[in-house]
Amino acid sequence: MKSKILLALGMLSATAVTSGCSSPANCPTCGTTQNGTIVAITSMEVPQSSPFGKPFAVWDLVSHDVANRRLYVTDRSHAAIAVFDTVNDMPIGQLKGGFVGSVCCEPDRTSNFNEVSGPNGAIVTPAFNAAGTIDATRPLGNLWVSDGDSTMKVFNINNDIVKVDHLDGTAAHSFGTAVTGIPVTDINACGRFGTNCGDMRADEPSFNGDTSGRGGPIVTLIDTTNPVCAGNSCVQAQFFFDGGGDTVTTGCPGPGNSGVALTNGKGPIRCRHVGNNGSNPYATNGLGGSVYNPGTHRFLQSVPQVGANPDDGEVTEINPVTFLVTNHFALKGLGCQAAALALGPINNLLVGCANREGVAFPPSTVIMDATTGAIIKVIYETGRADQVWYNPGDQRFYVAARDMEQGSFLGIIDATNNMWLYNSPTGGNAHGVAADPINNHIYVPIGVNARCGRFSAEGCITVYAAP
Repeated sequence: MKSKILLALGMLSATAVTSGCSSPANCPTCGTTQNGTIVAITSMEVPQSSPFGKPFAVWDLVSHDVANRRLYVTDRSHAAIAVFDTVNDMPIGQLKGGFVGSVCCEPDRTSNFNEVSGPNGAIVTPAFNAAGTIDATRPLGNLWVSDGDSTMKVFNINNDIVKVDHLDGTAAHSFGTAVTGIPVTDINACGRFGTNCGDMRADEPSFNGDTSGRGGPIVTLIDTTNPVCAGNSCVQAQFFFDGGGDTVTTGCPGPGNSGVALTNGKGPIRCRHVGNNGSNPYATNGLGGSVYNPGTHRFLQSVPQVGANPDDGEVTEINPVTFLVTNHFALKGLGCQAAALALGPINNLLVGCANREGVAFPPSTVIMDATTGAIIKVIYETGRADQVWYNPGDQRFYVAARDMEQGSFLGIIDATNNMWLYNSPTGGNAHGVAADPINNHIYVPIGVNARCGRFSAEGCITVYAAP
């Protein structure tokens, strides 16, 4: 199927944990490649960070473009996308385009009000131009970035990168902005009382954004062949996770409610409701990440909580051609607030479970059959994650397990046999992860930390690998 749809989603230093294995290095239960460890081997400076600028303290997600060996980190501290070369593990520059940055404050993440901060997620797509055809002279493609004002901003990567070291560059934003909801209208009232929050931020993209607010969590489908998105014409459909019925196509919020007009200049915006659980709101704690399953030609969307029970989540399957919900894969009674997804070998889907605020769930990570939704295995040695990643280079899942009891860790799972291997210590709130499958380097952003080496006072992108 032609890849042209972007799924935008909606809502809203420690001691090492060892496996207890005493057998030699390379054994299947105590190690990854050498001496049972994956460790930080170096670090990369974040553009525009101190000592001459602001420390790298607040970020969200990480993505990697394997074709061009580029790493993209959503850097809220500098309201930018930090861009890195993963061939040489060096910073390249920034993409800046009016991101809202880190909005202060929130009780459990004191440096930013997460629900309305940005940028949040970034995804590379082919280099479509204004005419909807691919520009072969731009090998780096387009970058779609979700932001805290319920939008997705589109960049021409070849032209828009500001090559900076410690100097603030001029914003370059060649393409358009897709509106997925209403931005916050009163940050003080939103932070204090939960009112005037609009639809909150757009978050995790997958070839995805995140908006949740008064109307409940929303998934937005966007046509990425239309990067200019004049008049919001790239928005194709919105799915309201409100329990209104999977087959119901009427009664969706219009202008002033979802923030998106019911027509986009090319025709009507498709309206969908999700869930059939009666009077209970369908998704009661926002939405998590999503992935595209090329085997079934479906998007898979993580839903942290369904209904009133925090133990009940699910993965929702969406057909981007018919614009219909095709399955609900239950995570009932598992205590898994599904936050992130990664598709591995043999159609296995890794579900990263978050630690819900106010509910002390044990760490867990779930492996599910991505076609049937059958639970294959629950791993309890690592979890409480925000982002997970599958690296085909070493056939391992990586879990950004930021809320473990002993601190933040990089959880490592053998994707060939679904066996947990090791938890490698990272740093405070280390919740993003991506991998380069060519050199098998794993990238984890961390704030001020000794693991940053000479950038320890600034924060950095730590590079993990076998020593």
